[in-house]
Amino acid sequence: MLHRDIASGIPHEAVLAQLIMSSEDTGKKGSIKKDWDPKGKSGSGKPALFLPEEMDIYCNKVTREVFIFHGKVVDYESLDHLEYNPADYSVDVVLKDGKRLDLGVKIQWLVRPYFTKAQEIMIVQTKDGESVNGTSVLIKHKEKK
Repeated sequence: MLHRDIASGIPHEAVLAQLIMSSEDTGKKGSIKKDWDPKGKSGSGKPALFLPEEMDIYCNKVTREVFIFHGKVVDYESLDHLEYNPADYSVDVVLKDGKRLDLGVKIQWLVRPYFTKAQEIMIVQTKDGESVNGTSVLIKHKEKK
């Protein structure tokens, strides 16, 4: 349920989101811009499975389910597992043949608390707002050094 500011009619959540996502950098947290790499490599040097604009990460904080929604076709059969690195917030996509890809984005601080507790990730292909294909993939968490 949205809580509304009676005077302005604007949901409190919208105001909070605007404050959080403001481009003004207070110096307390790193810029969110560094979490999104337009080249789709996230600085890892590995090829990326997705470009940032090709995917969205959604975490259900109640059920603790994590979803990666995307539009492009992915060979789900080749996916073995994901590896989350808490040191740099990156995710490696490990294929069954041993090759590694970068997910394409670093995990942003808003979803980290839920992402770091996930044991599996649902990767779902969507088209016109409907899910058309998907799989669930085990996620391993590296230890923070």
